[in-house]
Amino acid sequence: MKLHSSKAEKVGRRRRDAFTMIEMIGVLAVIAILAAMLVPRVFQAVDSARVNSSAVAIETVKGAAVSHYGKYGKFDVTNGVPMNITITTYPGYDTNVLMAEGFLEKPFSVRIAGGDPIANSTIQLSAVASANGGLGVYNLDGVNNAIVGSQYVLEAVIQNCTGADAKELNDLIDGAALGVTTGADTKGRVEYTDPGTAGVTTVHVYITHR
Repeated sequence: MKLHSSKAEKVGRRRRDAFTMIEMIGVLAVIAILAAMLVPRVFQAVDSARVNSSAVAIETVKGAAVSHYGKYGKFDVTNGVPMNITITTYPGYDTNVLMAEGFLEKPFSVRIAGGDPIANSTIQLSAVASANGGLGVYNLDGVNNAIVGSQYVLEAVIQNCTGADAKELNDLIDGAALGVTTGADTKGRVEYTDPGTAGVTTVHVYITHR
């Protein structure tokens, strides 16, 4: 004898197999909570990667500058030929000198520079009085001006950098003890102007001097 399920039994099985509205709301709530927890961490990781890559780019230029000086004994030469320049600041040192000599593979560019990273990132050779945006001071130990009596200072200049990125770069290179939570940073290798209400600043990073 063939058995047939009743209509009520079929409806009951469909109801047991399907999600109720309350269960669906619960699942969506859990997903929303997880997303709220994870999304900020994802953005934080992306920001940290941008700052870390900027620090690596600065150290790469430093290595190239050390190689240049080790070979030629001066900063104001290209392939051993005197540049014969009287400068306040000489931008493009990364491309015109270090790349031309084969010590650097590509132009200095960091993603924490606002707008166009290439246009707003540069390596410049500065006369001491013009270094650090015209301040002529790099308090590398937090107190003493390390560049007094030098001829040139090689520095990275990063424009339109957010205050948060500038601080994170400082904490990565100098450590938090040589940084600030608000206002201008005037200590260490990484120094920058007060981001102010605009929230952006120009960062000067000491590379070396002679």
